[in-house]
Amino acid sequence: MIKWIVSDLDGTLFEGHGETVFDLCPANEAALKALQRQGIEFCVASGRMIGYGIHLLEKYGFRAIRAAGFNGAVCYDQGQFVVTDPLQVRQLREIVAILDGEFPQWTMIQVQGMNSERIFADPLHPTAQRYRKECAELGIGQVMDFTLDEFLNDDRGILAGKLSLTLPSPEVCLAALLRLRERLQGQCFVTQSGKQLLEIGNGAAHKGVFIDYLKTAYKLKAEEIAVIGDAQNDAEMFAGAGHTFAMQSGSPKLQRIAGHIVESAADAINWCLDYNAKHA
Repeated sequence: MIKWIVSDLDGTLFEGHGETVFDLCPANEAALKALQRQGIEFCVASGRMIGYGIHLLEKYGFRAIRAAGFNGAVCYDQGQFVVTDPLQVRQLREIVAILDGEFPQWTMIQVQGMNSERIFADPLHPTAQRYRKECAELGIGQVMDFTLDEFLNDDRGILAGKLSLTLPSPEVCLAALLRLRERLQGQCFVTQSGKQLLEIGNGAAHKGVFIDYLKTAYKLKAEEIAVIGDAQNDAEMFAGAGHTFAMQSGSPKLQRIAGHIVESAADAINWCLDYNAKHA
């Protein structure tokens, strides 16, 4: 029986959202309600700040709030942060030096703090302005007025969850990913979570950390867990679960290691419900 389902957010559960990112499409919303009726535990694991996962679960009426943010650098279980693996400032300085020296064509770069701070290389960048508006609308996060360079000189006590950046093409993005992995030698977790988006976190952090925590804390077997994702930063999460679902719109690499390819998170959830009905 499938007892727990863990889903990615962007490109997966958030696919087809409405006015705000938390307004799920009708099919995904109905699937979450069906999960609650069947008593299946539901969690989210995202590259986003932890606040997004917590807010989503609260909005849709889940009593037990369990989520992973920053690709597993922070894990939350019913009011407690059970995993916290920040990036060190010295690591950030090294990463930024590599990028400035070898990939100066990056188009946006930011550090996101464990307490939902956003620190941009340019606080006036259009992406920073967009997030200021989103923070005000959703009540999640804060765009800081100081620059990334200023943060690297004085971290002001902020713990960094991840560094993310966009590059001008998928080819440059892939080249930067490979170069950073070569230079950082496992000190950091570097993943391509979009065609032109790189995310970098603590080397001990990945979404599989959250799956491992759940299995240990709740004595779960792999076959009792289903996971849903769309990008390569979901691969480690797939490794620990017995039932794996990759989005048809997502990464071909993830699709190759998935047990199922689905058009929506709702399709994956409904498959799990049917599976349990057949094995009751």
